[in-house]
Amino acid sequence: MKIPRLYVEGETEKNEGRKVVIENDGKVIRFLDEDEEYEGEGKVLYQVIYDDFDKYILLSKLTRDVLIQYPDKRTITYLKKGTELLEIPAEGYEVHPIVDFGCRVLEGHRLAALVTKKGEIRFVNTPVTGTVVFMKEVPAKRANYVFYILPEE
Repeated sequence: MKIPRLYVEGETEKNEGRKVVIENDGKVIRFLDEDEEYEGEGKVLYQVIYDDFDKYILLSKLTRDVLIQYPDKRTITYLKKGTELLEIPAEGYEVHPIVDFGCRVLEGHRLAALVTKKGEIRFVNTPVTGTVVFMKEVPAKRANYVFYILPEE
């Protein structure tokens, strides 16, 4: 599984060298070279470690502007500060994610399969129609996941 790239506003000290400029309120997106400087009025977002995504969420709302570039290098999602995300936990003896990053899911769509200790298979369904922007594996004795979904309006 390939991992998307995450760009966050204002993270100059933790960045990995790659930068993105957002101009005209998200209508123009420019990827900069590592040594290229930007002199304009747009927002500069810096690449950070993808697993740190949940550090920029407080009470289901983003605390900074975020841009996610998915592994196909063509699909991107720009989320503004204050965007509300739905957090859906998937907990069980064994958890097998069904959807991947960037997938559009419909209401009632299966996100993950759960296997109980008895061997029964259960499913975690999404309560809304939206896009899966982030999946996090929670470190524990058993693999648990949290899916972050951007609801469609």
